[in-house]
Amino acid sequence: MISGKEVALQRKLNIKLIEGSYNSYAVNEKEKRDWSGNIYLACVAAILVIAFFT
Repeated sequence: MISGKEVALQRKLNIKLIEGSYNSYAVNEKEKRDWSGNIYLACVAAILVIAFFT
C-alpha cells in the first residue's frame, strides 16, 4: 500500500467445481453492477424523445 495502512476488503467469491477435473475449482469474484452507463443512456434517450415530440 502506498499509505502504509492496511484496508480490510471483504470480497464475495463464487467458487464452483470444474466438471471433469480432480479437485479443481473456478474462483470468480462477484462485482457490483455499474449502473452509470445505463443511467446516462436513459437520460440521452429521454432528451431525444422530448425533442422528437415537441
